[in-house]
Amino acid sequence: MKTYILFFLLLLSHILNAQSWERIFGLSNRNEVFRNLNESYDGGYFILGGFHYYPDTRGWVIKTDINGNLLYEISIGTGTGLSQGNYPSHIEPTSDGGFIVCGSHDRWTPNDIGVTKHNACGELEWCKIFRTDGPNMFDWGRKILQLPDGGYIMLTKSYATNTNNTRIHLFRFDSSGEVIWIEPYALTTNHPYIDNNGAYDLLIDTNGDYFLSGFCYWCDDSVATGGWNNVCRLKALTLMADSTKTEQWVSVFRDTLRDQYSSARFSTERNGKFYIGANYRINGEFPVMLLINDSLGNFIHDSLPQIPDIGEKWAEGYLLDPVFTSDGRLYAHSLMVDSSNFYPGWLSIHELDSLGGWHNTFLHPNAHYEARMIVTSDDKLLAGAVVGSGFGQDIILMKFNTSLEYDSIYTTPREYDYLCPEPIVSKTIDLSDCEVIVDVKDIPTRKEYEARISLIPITPAPNPASGNLRFLLENTEYHTKIRVVCYDIQGRQMAELPVNSGIHETGLDVSRWRPGMYMAVVYAGNKQMGKTRFVVE
Repeated sequence: MKTYILFFLLLLSHILNAQSWERIFGLSNRNEVFRNLNESYDGGYFILGGFHYYPDTRGWVIKTDINGNLLYEISIGTGTGLSQGNYPSHIEPTSDGGFIVCGSHDRWTPNDIGVTKHNACGELEWCKIFRTDGPNMFDWGRKILQLPDGGYIMLTKSYATNTNNTRIHLFRFDSSGEVIWIEPYALTTNHPYIDNNGAYDLLIDTNGDYFLSGFCYWCDDSVATGGWNNVCRLKALTLMADSTKTEQWVSVFRDTLRDQYSSARFSTERNGKFYIGANYRINGEFPVMLLINDSLGNFIHDSLPQIPDIGEKWAEGYLLDPVFTSDGRLYAHSLMVDSSNFYPGWLSIHELDSLGGWHNTFLHPNAHYEARMIVTSDDKLLAGAVVGSGFGQDIILMKFNTSLEYDSIYTTPREYDYLCPEPIVSKTIDLSDCEVIVDVKDIPTRKEYEARISLIPITPAPNPASGNLRFLLENTEYHTKIRVVCYDIQGRQMAELPVNSGIHETGLDVSRWRPGMYMAVVYAGNKQMGKTRFVVE
């Protein structure tokens, strides 16, 4: 009997491992689009997309387990029409078990930058919309990342500029979504041959600085003096800004071929070098390209990976989402096209060496663009794309091992979303109460912001008190080694209460204290950060 049971278990394991690791998400007669994906703290996955056509488009967050099975879904925006139109671009897990999404909202004008922060249960914590008026204002939050202090840095597609004069901007937020600064980069005033620019990707390097990759139009003559006959060509662009928002360098890829066109998309860092997926265009051809920057902005390598044709299909367009696995193997994906289908083409995933030499390719027979790919914590490749077309278009999720074969299925049970006290159910997020920021003059300068958070205001409640006394604290997330010390009127210490960073309340029982006036002082380390008086009855 034991032999039969063992044989059955081995057979079941073989069947599970042989299953094709593909998952399809979507409804019939509804258009779904794919935007991005990421990994959750519990080993599950976030898929970011949208559904319905303009003006009824709504954001769509799908949470799955490690095998891609649906756990729940969240719609961002209610009803129909422009007032809650949502076009998400990037989803990022946050340190509290929640996630943050950036993209665009359509409440008043086409494509205002929008950000929504969700807690570990998927509920909306805060929402920001950056409204810009005027013709052709197509602003977009491209990518948002969390910083070590709990705040966020966001890359945008333009901001308060029109479609013919886009500018790269970074937005810096604190942990509660308050804007610390907004800064443009690669300006023509500092780089006279750059006429127009945009960025697709943002990385935080090992020094905590910001690396951006994208494009610009590089002109033969100075933009200010070149006149109508000044020729400007599309070129790949990278730049670095430090954590204080200061631009460190801007680098434009210009090879010896004057009439060559190029543009960069997504990047990854390894051993102090930046590997950038790009596109090269010359003589009517559009081969994929790999660029490598050093930490000073020098382009130290460029190559056109020689990806073999598969039947009548060939690789074209951008080399996208270059990623390294833990053993140093480089992977990326690209379009495969034929003479009748240049876009959306077919999804192909490639293994390359670190200089762009080709090793292996997986071609999906049905999946097409838009597509994205990440390396997961178990060192596998997770890719998302779309299948079908028109109202039959759905999202597809795929997972591969490093041999570009479908991954095996995990059979050990796992606990998901354990930071949420209740089971998470699918829901729709109402965006009616989003904060709308119209004028950037309302945003404090960095000096004003730092002055505002430099202290820890403390408020006693109730005051007077006769039993339990609470102390309400502000700005504790910006400080460490916090303690509240209580003194009587003669300066004798009565109590000391340690407070963890990010905790905004503490308290004690004063029912046995003598009636009178007392003082509570807040310290961060040995520095006094705030104080208040209170009365015990």
